[in-house]
Formats: sequence, C-alpha cells, structure tokens
Amino acid sequence: MTIRTRLTFLYSTLLAIVILMFSAVTSSILNWTLRNQVDESLLEVLGDVRSYAVITLLNPTQDNSAQGAVPMPQPNSLSTPGLFVQIWLHDEQSQRPFLQWASLSLMGVGYTDSLDPEALDSPHEVRRDVVVDNVHLRVATIPLNVNGQMVGHIQAGSSLHTVDAAIDRLLEIMLIAGAGTILIALFAGDFVARRALRPIDAISQTARQITAADDLSRRIPYDGPPDEIGQLVETFNDTLGRLERLFKVQRRFVADVSHEMRTPLTAIQGNLDLMRRIGHDEEAMEAIQSESQRMTRLVDDLLLLAKADAGRLSLEKTMVELDTLVLEVYNQARVLSDGVEVILGPVDQVQVVGDSDRLKQLLLNLVTNGLKYTPDGGTVTLSLNRSDDWATINVADTGLGIPEDDLPYIFDRFYRVDKARSRVQGGTGLGLSIARWIADAHGGEIGVTSTQGKGSTFTLRLPLVPVQVAKESIRKTHLNLPTVRLPGSR
Repeated sequence: MTIRTRLTFLYSTLLAIVILMFSAVTSSILNWTLRNQVDESLLEVLGDVRSYAVITLLNPTQDNSAQGAVPMPQPNSLSTPGLFVQIWLHDEQSQRPFLQWASLSLMGVGYTDSLDPEALDSPHEVRRDVVVDNVHLRVATIPLNVNGQMVGHIQAGSSLHTVDAAIDRLLEIMLIAGAGTILIALFAGDFVARRALRPIDAISQTARQITAADDLSRRIPYDGPPDEIGQLVETFNDTLGRLERLFKVQRRFVADVSHEMRTPLTAIQGNLDLMRRIGHDEEAMEAIQSESQRMTRLVDDLLLLAKADAGRLSLEKTMVELDTLVLEVYNQARVLSDGVEVILGPVDQVQVVGDSDRLKQLLLNLVTNGLKYTPDGGTVTLSLNRSDDWATINVADTGLGIPEDDLPYIFDRFYRVDKARSRVQGGTGLGLSIARWIADAHGGEIGVTSTQGKGSTFTLRLPLVPVQVAKESIRKTHLNLPTVRLPGSR
C-alpha cells in the first residue's frame, strides 16, 4: 500500500470518527433538551393537579359522586397536547391503590391501568420512560400528601413519539451527510495527497534514473512553495551536488594517485632493466633509491590523509610554545636550503594549544614548499606575530608565484600549477592538503596571496591560549624545573 493510500484512508478514518462523535454528542444533547422540556411540562401539570386534588380531599363534604370524579381542570388544551394524567389513592383496607381520577385523553380510550405501576410504591418523585400498549411514554410520578400523610400518587405522561422521531431523523440526516462527506473526503484526500506527494515521486524517479544512468548531474525540478517537501527537494539537490563533487574529486584523486605511483615505478623498472644489461651501476642505484623514497613519502602522505578523512588520526594537544617551534623550523630550514636564503622575521612570544609534531609538520611543509619553488638567490622569510586572539605565522618567498586562477585550488590534493608545480621539483602534491587539514584540526585558518614572478605568502592563523591559562601554564613549568647545582656550590 502506498503512502498516498495510507494517508487517504487515515484522513478518512479520522474524519469518520469525528463525524460519529459529533453525531453522538449532538443527538445526546438534543435528546436531553427535548426530554427536559417534556419533564418541565409534566411537572407543571402535576403541580396544578396536586393543588386541586388536595383542596378537594380536604373538603370531603362536597358532593362529587354525581360526576364520578374530582372536579379538575382538564390538561388537554392546545398548549399541552398529548398529556395523560391519573390520580391514584391508597385504600387503607386493601392496601392497594385505586384510580380516583383520569384525564379525558385516557377516559376516552378506556385505559384504567397505571401509567407506571412501579412508581406507585415510591415515596419520592419518579421520572422515567415506559412503554404502554407499544407506545413510548415519558411518565412523571409524584406523591400526594394531605396533612403530612401520603394518601396516593399523581402520574402524568406524555408520548415521546415526536422526540424519538426527531432523534431518528437527525441520526438519519447525519448518517447520510457523514457518508457523503467521507466519500468526498476519500476523493479529495487522494487528490490532495497525490498532488502533495508528487515531488516525492519525482525524487524516486530521479534517484532511479541516476542509478540507471550513473549521472549525478541531474536535479529534481520543483516550483512549489518552500514547505517541507520543498526543503526535502532542496536538500536532495544539495546532496546530489555534493556527491557529484565528491565523485569528481575521487576520480581525479584515483587518476592522480595512479599517475604519481606509475612515475617512480617506471623509473625503478627502467633502472633495473639497465642494470640487468650493463651490470651494477651506482647512478642507477641512486635513482632507484630516490624514487623509492619518493614513493614512500607519497604512500605515507596518502595514509595520513586517509586516516584524517576517516577520523582515526588523533591529535595529542598540549600547551605549545609557538615561538620556540618557529625557531626549530627556521634552523631546520637553513639546513635544507640550497642557494636560497632563509630569513627569520619578527617573532612574538605566543602560546597555543595543539599537537606540537603536527604543527611542526605544517610549518615544514610551508617552508619546504617555498624552498622548492624559489630560484637560487631568492629568500624565504618566516615570521610570527600576535594580533587580538590570534597567532599569525607568515611564510613568504620570492619564487615563481601562483597564477590567480589557480589560487583557490592549490590546497586540493595532487593539484599542480602547470609550470610552478612541476613534478621535476619532486613533490608529492599532498603537502599543502596536509597543511590545511592540520590547520583545520587546530581550529585555525590557512590562506595564500601570490603575484606571478614576485613570490607567494602563506598565512597560518591559530587561536591563542587565554592569558590566564598561559600564565598558569608558565607558573607550573617554572615550578617543575629541576634544580641546577653550580660548580663549587653546596
């Protein structure tokens, strides 16, 4: 069963329940109202009859035998149609009630039994429904008291035919109207659900087409309101766009890895073939060693990025003296430089929280990147300064520079600028990608500005340690320093 069908039936079922509840409540209220009106009429008549009956019973000297009944006002006027009244007195000898008086509506049909026999034994007012000769009546019975003594009962009844007919007609109307409403709701609900879920069908069809054609460039068209369905379509389209970009990156990544691995393997295979023909050759061995080291660096970098992508590369963050780290990188860069001057610019005393080894790897990647692409006689300048809540490290070179069109992509894996990033320099094409990951993992930022022919400046920004935390760290460091004994001291 489809979602549309389930929604339609659910909506119709809820509507049917609401209609049934409304019908039950409405009929109950109408029934209660009409019965109250009948009860009020019966009690009003009983009150009048009781007043006349008490006066007559208190004056037994009046001769009423000729009439055969106590003279009572007959409750059969136009204002009280269908009323039946009886007066029952108790016989002290037989202890059984006997009919003393009845209204003309009963005398005319010759009915002499009690309208409600059970109520004649009750000393209290009784109101209930009874069936007399297959006629549904509402009967009210009150005790007749004279001088504080109960001498009988007065009963008044009224047919409930009109009330029952009104209730039945109401239920019939509600049943027909409810059935019609539910049928309309079924068709309307199906139409609305079909229209509302049309984008869902489009999503399903698009997903099937993408799977069949392997085409992530497709998007779901939607021109409806920005409701939940619109948000779902927008999210699905964004997901498709992201998947498309990821697959393109993956294809390029696989192609670049294949090419990068093929290059050293080809060199190694070529030198091995040469050695088979001419024997041992020191130059060929050096080439094999160089290409093996390059391939090892490539594999190590790939493994590092793979662990980082999987979230399995943990950082051991501690308090790091960033100025000390910059000095270490500067000293190491001077050893690596060959014809390029390494300059140490202004260095402020700065502390950050991070992984010392990874931060040093990041700085070395930036510095060695500058050394590779700076010609002999050029300079690479390393500086550190603090500004507000950030530590800023600049690595500036006077190298070839980077074209403006390539600047947004140089941190991508294996991205190379045609001339400035030639494989002749021996890089793996992953150093800047690793640098960006380390910066992101420390909550920092890394960027670059460059001018072709003049050089590039890489800027790393890291969040500073709060001053109070830094002072506490320095205090603990001094407290933990070992005691140094000078020669001749005690």
